[in-house]
Amino acid sequence: MHIPPYYKRPSWQAFFIGILVGVVIGYLFFLYVYGEHTERWIEENLTLRQEIKELEQDVELLRQDKDDINMERERRLTIQDVEVEFTNIEDLNLDRFTVIRLTDLVEDEVGTVAGRNIESVSDQRELLIRTIENKTFRVNDIQYQVKVDQLIIGPTLTVTLEISLQGS
Repeated sequence: MHIPPYYKRPSWQAFFIGILVGVVIGYLFFLYVYGEHTERWIEENLTLRQEIKELEQDVELLRQDKDDINMERERRLTIQDVEVEFTNIEDLNLDRFTVIRLTDLVEDEVGTVAGRNIESVSDQRELLIRTIENKTFRVNDIQYQVKVDQLIIGPTLTVTLEISLQGS
C-alpha cells in the first residue's frame, strides 16, 4: 500500500502549517482562558475564606456575649448575698460584739437561701420569716428573740430585724 506524498505540494504544506499554527494558537488561547479562570477562582476562593473567617469570629463573639448575658441574667435571678440589719440596737444598748454575733447567727439561719432562685424564695417568704422569728438566739448566756420588720428579696436579701430580750 502506498501513501501519496501530499507533503511535497505547497497547497498541502500550507494546509498542514495552518493546522499546526491553529493548534498552537488554540492551545495558547486555552492556556490564557484557563489561567484567567483559575486566577478568578483562586481570588474568589480566598475572598470567601476571609469572609468565612470573619463570620466565624463574629459567631464566636456572639456566643461569648450570649453566654455572658445568660450568666449575668442568672446571677440577677439568684440571691447572691444576705444582709442583716437591726433597728433597735441603741435602745437595748448592745455592744458591737453582741451585734456581730447576732448577725452571724441570723445569717447562718437565713444563709441557706443564698444561690437560690429569687422567685422560689419569694414564694416561701412566710416560711423564711417564721423560721427567723421562731428561733431563739443565745449570745453570752442571754437569749434574744427577733421580729422581722422588713424583708427585701432581690439579688441581695435584706432582712431588717427588731431585737427583743427573751424572758426566762
